[in-house]
Amino acid sequence: MPEAAPPTTDATVRNATVGLKAYLDDIGAVVSRMPPVWVRCELHALRVGGRFTRMEFIELDSEGRQVAKVQGGCWPATWRWIEHEFHGAGLALEAGSQVLVKLQARLNPTFGFQVVVEDVDLTFALGDLNARMQAIRTRLTEAGIWDRNRSLPRPDDFVRVAVIAPAGAAGLGDFRSTADRLDAAGLVEFVYHEVPFQTREAPARIVEALRLVYRSSADEGTRPSAVAIIRGGGASADLAWLVDDKLVEAVCRMNVPVITGIGHEQDRNLLDEVACIACDTPSKVVELVRSVVVRAASEAGRAIETIRSDALRTVERREADVGVLNAAAGRDATEGVRLAEAAARRTAGEIEPRSRTMLDASRSTVAAALLAVERNAWQVVRTAESTVRTTATALEPDARARLDEVRDAIVASADETRAGPRRSTELAAQGVRNVRRSVASAVEGCVRSFDVGIGRATSEIRARSESVPQAASDAVEELLRRLGNDVGTSVRLLDQDVTACRRRMVEDAGRALDECASAIGGIRVRADALHPGNVLAAGYAILRDENGGPLTSASVVGGRRIVMAEMRDGTTRLRSDEDHEGDRIE
Repeated sequence: MPEAAPPTTDATVRNATVGLKAYLDDIGAVVSRMPPVWVRCELHALRVGGRFTRMEFIELDSEGRQVAKVQGGCWPATWRWIEHEFHGAGLALEAGSQVLVKLQARLNPTFGFQVVVEDVDLTFALGDLNARMQAIRTRLTEAGIWDRNRSLPRPDDFVRVAVIAPAGAAGLGDFRSTADRLDAAGLVEFVYHEVPFQTREAPARIVEALRLVYRSSADEGTRPSAVAIIRGGGASADLAWLVDDKLVEAVCRMNVPVITGIGHEQDRNLLDEVACIACDTPSKVVELVRSVVVRAASEAGRAIETIRSDALRTVERREADVGVLNAAAGRDATEGVRLAEAAARRTAGEIEPRSRTMLDASRSTVAAALLAVERNAWQVVRTAESTVRTTATALEPDARARLDEVRDAIVASADETRAGPRRSTELAAQGVRNVRRSVASAVEGCVRSFDVGIGRATSEIRARSESVPQAASDAVEELLRRLGNDVGTSVRLLDQDVTACRRRMVEDAGRALDECASAIGGIRVRADALHPGNVLAAGYAILRDENGGPLTSASVVGGRRIVMAEMRDGTTRLRSDEDHEGDRIE
């Protein structure tokens, strides 16, 4: 295979050599002959300069990948004209905007390839902004929150207002000239949140301020009556920053009414559409607050005046009625008092004899019950002593067999001793209770008779007049009070006497029980002393026969061949004289 031919160096085949500048100038001449073309792209970067405004345009595919990029810009005169057109339409040409631009290609030997912007289609930019606004309207309407804040009731008074505004704005100064006077007068409190409105971060900063207000509304002490969003002057193009999905949604979700004063009437924006109240300027917002407060104060003043007039008329009517009643009551007051005094004296005369009779009867009953308790207690003590003595006498023949019986008898005697005074005490207490019930019933009957008498007298007084003059009424009340005090004193003294008798009866019964317990204790000591174990421990012996039976006399011991002696340390067997010694049995 033949070898490949080397590159030719024949000067007739090669073009004439040129410089790089000449080469680029030739290409630039070709590029410049191309007509300007309308290009749809995204403005990726924008930097305004004094001699040239630099821009960068890109194109993204359907998946968001960058597929093209070119550097370019426009001259100062062109930029001023474009900016004027956009501001007049309420728009701003900014990075990230979708634009339709008219581009002229240029190739400069020094700066390379770039495009020169000759025009920007304003209608295309307006269409993109409107499309974004419509998308926000559609989404929030489908979510059911588009009308939420707008449907809140308008405030009928303002106590506290949260204000969101850019710092140092001219409109904010106009707003505060009126707001500060309302605040100083203590009528409305204004809480300010200063955030920017003309930067890319403006929507996020405003949303953050709204969240602070939303959280403060949970506490009744910091809950605002409304939120005012005011801008206070500036270019209409700056409103484009407020076309933000999250910002509009935050306004819709506020739980207090939102009042907007962002721009002039022709600058109406999405926040005006969703706010509860939309005003043109900050001055109109504060004027709305002032007018509502003044109207509320005027209504309150009229209400107070109406209440005062109604109260005066009511007092006048009541004074006239009282005068008529006093005149009518004065004629029959003396007769009514006389009837009341007579009824009270009759009732008091009936109460005193019956109360003393019942008191004497109750004292006699208590004394009889106390005497019965004492007799019963001493009878029980004597019975217990007799039983103990009889039992102690029977101990000697058979101590071990009788000891248990003695103890049972002592216990039974003690129980009987305790039960006897207790039964007597209960009977006495029952008698005291019966007496107290009888006394109370009698006193109640007397008091009821007294009340009936007073009621009749009062009925007669009321039949003659609906009311009694104050002096007569006071006299009747004083008489009734004295009678009531006398009856209460009698009943209280009777109750004290019954209580004292009962206390003395219980104390006497207690002393009787203590004496019975002391006597039983002495008997128990003597019985314990007769216990065989205690007898043996004292040095004595008990003689028994071979079967263990006790030997209680000398004649019985003499007739026995074997006698058992029980002593403290054991038992031994005793024998007759012919036995040499006794056998010890352990």
